[in-house]
Amino acid sequence: MKSMQSENTENSDSMSSGAMHGGSSGNSASASAVPQGARGMPGASMMSQPAAAGVQDDTPDAQALAAQAGPRKPSSGPVVAWGPNRLDVFALGTNRGMYHKWWNGSSWNPSVTGYEFMGGVGTSVPQAISTQVNRLDLFVTGTDSALYHKNFNGSAWVPSLTGYTNLGGICIGDPRAISWGPNRLDVFVIGTDRALYHKWRSGSTWGPSLTGYENMGGIIMEQPEVVSWGPNRLDVFVIGTDRALYHKWWDGSNWGPSLTGYEKLGGVCTSAPRAVAWGNNRLDVFVTGTDGALYHKWWNGNQWLPSGNNLERLGGVCIGNPEAVSWGPNRIDVFVVGTDSALYHKWWDGSNWGPSLLGYEAMGGILSSQPRVVAWAANRLDVFATGSDSALYHKWWNGSSWGPSLTGYEYMGGIIQNFGQTPVGAADAASGGLDSSGQPAQLHDGMNS
Repeated sequence: MKSMQSENTENSDSMSSGAMHGGSSGNSASASAVPQGARGMPGASMMSQPAAAGVQDDTPDAQALAAQAGPRKPSSGPVVAWGPNRLDVFALGTNRGMYHKWWNGSSWNPSVTGYEFMGGVGTSVPQAISTQVNRLDLFVTGTDSALYHKNFNGSAWVPSLTGYTNLGGICIGDPRAISWGPNRLDVFVIGTDRALYHKWRSGSTWGPSLTGYENMGGIIMEQPEVVSWGPNRLDVFVIGTDRALYHKWWDGSNWGPSLTGYEKLGGVCTSAPRAVAWGNNRLDVFVTGTDGALYHKWWNGNQWLPSGNNLERLGGVCIGNPEAVSWGPNRIDVFVVGTDSALYHKWWDGSNWGPSLLGYEAMGGILSSQPRVVAWAANRLDVFATGSDSALYHKWWNGSSWGPSLTGYEYMGGIIQNFGQTPVGAADAASGGLDSSGQPAQLHDGMNS
């Protein structure tokens, strides 16, 4: 990735500070070239800040949701919350550079419509994760298809604001990262042979090496999903060549059913999987089917339900990938894009699906990306998506109502690339991948359990 600085190379190229297309020059980018109305999102209006949530910072679930190891640990995405009333959003601009904005509890920075320029030339959706309070790790693939990384240590970006560390590999699609405890990271990517590859960081050391990967087999058709319901526990979900849902897990000492094997969970899926863990030993997985409807499968601590290769049908006609989040025990919120490009919502309240098993709440907008949702406290949700003008838009649930309204959106500026998921197209497949030493890997024949 020639334009991304590496802390391990003396000759790394630097990239001059620029602005997201449509913004001003310098280290932040505003969207002055774009009207401040709701060009992409009907009903949207310019808002100075999100409404304050009706939840205090000492809400019991807030720290666990945002930054601590244990139940409800979400996987990476372009939006992350490392603590109560804190949000960080990352996106690629039209120059493919990385841009950043953040909510500090009282205001958006560098401004409501401005962005901090972070250098690089990325090709994937940015993937951010928090291992602990005031700590961020950011991953993106470069123009050489290698994985790149930078981290915020509480006071500064490392290796620098615009620099990146080269983590090697030849990756297809978006990476996926998870943290099951402080200073622990696990990252999963798809290689050119479509096998799943894994690297991890404990403290400051990358395994199996800085640029090496562990080959985990399979032939993967969509971005992998990974969740953690407790310390030293990982559950990974992928889609196989038969479009069925597959699963593998780390139990603290071994990969199940084996390092390169997968458990088949059934279905014929047309989207990447999305999973949440709202409690210990609990998993809920969502995909779309060939009829465009949303489907659901869950682990109740003893068995997968519905049994066999079956999944629960939740209705709808969905475009793209679903988004799911949990803000507390026995609570799930799912967001999808409909055929009219509007946002739709359904939720599990502990006993029933709302507004009904097959029904959805219409939330307006004209989305050009999949929605991205985070929960920084119990009964708090923040939803982000790009509109038809490619600007970023935001809405939030404060515990009693949607802001700025049920169908309205806060305009956040920019002209954004790659906020939705990068497709893992068949044309990307090639012979040969990489093993833990960076050498060509042997192809794994299918998704055997």
